Amino acid sequence: MPKIVPIVEGDGDAKAVPVLIRRVLHDRLRLYDWEVTHPKKAHSLPTLRKKLANYLRYAAMEDEAQGVLILLDLDDGCPKEEAQRLAAEIRSQAARLPVAIVLAHREYEAWFLASIETIAPQYGEDLTPPADVESVRDAKGWLSRRLFPGGRYKETAHQPSMTTEIDFDLAARRSRSFSRFLHAVELLTQHAGQGGFVSP
Repeated sequence: MPKIVPIVEGDGDAKAVPVLIRRVLHDRLRLYDWEVTHPKKAHSLPTLRKKLANYLRYAAMEDEAQGVLILLDLDDGCPKEEAQRLAAEIRSQAARLPVAIVLAHREYEAWFLASIETIAPQYGEDLTPPADVESVRDAKGWLSRRLFPGGRYKETAHQPSMTTEIDFDLAARRSRSFSRFLHAVELLTQHAGQGGFVSP
């Protein structure tokens, strides 16, 4: 069974990202024979860059791995430019598997804001998204204030369950980085096992 190997930031992402990739593979692309491995945690983009060769090597060692999806937050800067920089570094490593890079602008939780109408009802709320979800600098705080009065959003507790409620079409219209994510998963399936392919 072909598999995608995610490289993510922290514990919340390690739980949520496989859920999201699996939803794209099975529900959107109808590729029921594809699966997702347990993610490798890079913690941050600078850390990934320092140990890039190791992460790529460990990903290629996963049983039946056919592609690597790097999904990290980018608090500041241009996701496209930073992804292109990282792609150039990966090409210099001659990766054995195809690699797709997605930098969530500004954080993974911005994708929840992009589909808040389908997420908020699970917490007894009726919310509308900000005008520009990717301009919100603290999406976690936004969620805490509106969904958890007196409490707070917790990545490991809430990120996986909220991920199951994302409406792909809504989120893709409102978030360029989420649209990029959907395309990245599809590209990996199209270039399965093709070392040297790096997107963007």
